Amino acid sequence: MVTEDNTTWLRRNEWEWAEAYLRKRAPRDIFLGRFDNPGYARTTQIIKDIEQTTEGIKLIERLKNALRQRRYRSPSNGRKACTFSLPTKTVTRLRHLANKHDQPETSIVAALIDGLYDMTKTQQAREEQLKKTAQIERQIANQAKSLLKAQLEEAMKHLERQVELVVMWELSLEAAQPPFEGDETQARLEVEKRMKGVQRELRIIATKHALTSERLI
Repeated sequence: MVTEDNTTWLRRNEWEWAEAYLRKRAPRDIFLGRFDNPGYARTTQIIKDIEQTTEGIKLIERLKNALRQRRYRSPSNGRKACTFSLPTKTVTRLRHLANKHDQPETSIVAALIDGLYDMTKTQQAREEQLKKTAQIERQIANQAKSLLKAQLEEAMKHLERQVELVVMWELSLEAAQPPFEGDETQARLEVEKRMKGVQRELRIIATKHALTSERLI
């Protein structure tokens, strides 16, 4: 029985594997005298000779199927064979999904796993972002606390100095409540001037705090 001379389906890097497959399954007389020039040409000739019979054609079809499986499972194809058991109910649902979406069962399994993996990565990224946000908020709160403390310390420092001056003035006059004979308006202006100095110091502290907070965000 003569078939069409077409062995282009056999890739040049597969001849050795294909010939080993056929040597285990084809009639031995096919290989008699074939010891010279091993390579792609010899293997394709063996395939043509085997295809001269009906059984030979069936054998070559099995070879093609075996090659397809080998290519499918090849690491260079980005795939790796896995074997695992699933509950009967799960298998039934898997087949239903495969039929509904007109996809191989392996594609459905891969899509489900990849989808769950992507969802997990997204959740992890969200948790990391929340963690980072909480950390920044804690740092800002600590900065605000430090600001209030610094402002209070600065205000107390100025207040302490003013009280010290008043006490020194009172002691110098040896009176607990000495009479004031100066210009009250001028005194009030001097108080406002000094208070502005205190407020300026507090604003400087607040500005430094704001710059530090911006770097945290």
